[in-house]
Amino acid sequence: MDNTNFQKWVTISNGCREATSQTKTVANKRKSNVSPSFLPSCCHTSCRPSSVQEMNDDENPFGGKSSRPNNSAVGKRIDPTTSDFEIDYATANKRPQILAALAAAFSAFAMGATLGWSSPVQPQLQQNSTLNAVTDGNSTWFIDLDDDQMSWVGSLINVGASIGAICGGYLMDRFGRVLVLMAICVPYFFGWLLIALGVNPVMLYIGRLLGGLAAGISCAVAPCYIGEIATPNVRGTVGFFFSTNIGLGILFTSLLGLGLDWRWISGICAITPLVLFASLYPVPESAYFLVKNGDVEKASQSLQWLRGSRFNVDAELAQINARVSEDKTQKLHLTDFLRPWAYKPILIGVAVMIFQQFSGLNAALFYSVEILQVAGSKLDALVAAVVVIITLLLGNFLGAIVVSRIGRRPLFMISEATACLSMCALGAYFHILSNDADTAVSLSWLPLTSLIVFISGIGMGLGPLPWLISSEVLPAKIRGQGSSIAALANFGLSFIVTKTFIDIQRAVTPAGAFWFYGGFCFLGILFALFLLPETKDKTSEEIGAFFVTETVERNQRE
Repeated sequence: MDNTNFQKWVTISNGCREATSQTKTVANKRKSNVSPSFLPSCCHTSCRPSSVQEMNDDENPFGGKSSRPNNSAVGKRIDPTTSDFEIDYATANKRPQILAALAAAFSAFAMGATLGWSSPVQPQLQQNSTLNAVTDGNSTWFIDLDDDQMSWVGSLINVGASIGAICGGYLMDRFGRVLVLMAICVPYFFGWLLIALGVNPVMLYIGRLLGGLAAGISCAVAPCYIGEIATPNVRGTVGFFFSTNIGLGILFTSLLGLGLDWRWISGICAITPLVLFASLYPVPESAYFLVKNGDVEKASQSLQWLRGSRFNVDAELAQINARVSEDKTQKLHLTDFLRPWAYKPILIGVAVMIFQQFSGLNAALFYSVEILQVAGSKLDALVAAVVVIITLLLGNFLGAIVVSRIGRRPLFMISEATACLSMCALGAYFHILSNDADTAVSLSWLPLTSLIVFISGIGMGLGPLPWLISSEVLPAKIRGQGSSIAALANFGLSFIVTKTFIDIQRAVTPAGAFWFYGGFCFLGILFALFLLPETKDKTSEEIGAFFVTETVERNQRE
């Protein structure tokens, strides 16, 4: 690529940002009583030719004649006062974005298989199942775990995931999103191999630790990659792919557990990282990462692959380049995390994880089999687990359909309200059960109904939205660090909630435990109502402008 032409394009982009900044200042003085709109900070129309067709070959920043149509990059003015430019994504092809998002989200399927493995195999590992292929205590392959050893098998995944979450942000900024997602196939594969061939508890421990490490990295990387490659009009839908694949992975191992020996289950799960690697191989790297590392030509090719041949990527590439240029001129320091544009998005990312974990999801899943038994269900425990996961997935699919229509905030509040009512109803039933068993018999339909409504409500919003929102609100400059913090918060809180549930139950009874989580859901409604920003159909620049503009307006009022 011609360096002179590239520098000319950089000059145009930087000039655009300066002109836009100056124009916004004037506009804000004219409209002091009007809340500033979410506006991109580059690609000002007065700083560029009126159409891409006016640029001759020497002005083409990518060298040579462009074979792409020039009509789809022309933006529309969204504010006549500021004359800011908005990229028109109407001609962008959605299919490549969906395929790339599905490939990245399959890492969540591998994670779900890892998370869901312990539940169906626990009876077999403790020799309490008829599905064990090896029952001879003298065999090398015979394993019989006690309760303490089984608890380590179940909990070590959280230790590995916490380490992976801490490392994930640095790794994706250093080596790239796609490359890191492909690299985690190695610990996934060898982790499953150690488990499938395990002859002692230590091999199982190491296998679970490796699986958790890969899962933690994928939680930090995959949602960010999906958020970066998707256009605003499809980002909400593809953002649900990650959580949906977690549920599908759990369902996958639950179904295998209905009739297979635990070694066969582990061996089949070892295929999932191979599928992940193959699906990621043709997928392009994030354009932001490529521009940040100086490979503008590959960034252009990446955007063209993701947007389709009918879309002119020049304007979007200039927008990314302007953002990268600004980030590079201001080196990141620890003190930056004390500034509103950095700490507010991180706090929001952590807050949505807190409300997800303290919604009562783990409590409901922990009690799911007992609730079904109390309701008179004769379902086997493993079959009951499958029913619960299918209900969760149905909620996921419903949420993916409506999130792009009603927005993140309304869906978050609807999900919190559904969870709140369901938790309160479950608490009321267990309270009646402990005080008036005869009356509880006439309400035997209530726990099952409440559980179904709760699980579907969580799947619709509180399950997937925290991952989507945290990836959207984080500025590109701190996305790696912020993603690691959000993922670490999720796994840390999951560990805390799981470990403290029994203590809460003993302290305040099962009814009190459900009411406790219902109260947290009510707080989540208030959080969404007053503090959670709406990110529907907004670009990264528009979302970032919210945190800066909000602080400036408050300072002006003071």
